[in-house]
Amino acid sequence: MKRILITGKDGQVGWELQRTLAPLGRIWAYGRQELDLQDADALCRTIREVKPDIIVNAAAYTAVDK
Repeated sequence: MKRILITGKDGQVGWELQRTLAPLGRIWAYGRQELDLQDADALCRTIREVKPDIIVNAAAYTAVDK
């Protein structure tokens, strides 16, 4: 059973990935509130704690007109 870490869990792609990848293993999903991707220390700490086999980054900046 794979350990899968997904970022961007609250977006449309992140939500679909959680649902689609769930049969492959255990999912750890994080949104902006739980994991700030600009905080390298927090990101490294999370990866060390979860020890994922797969990392999927579905986080995106969607206000492209700004």
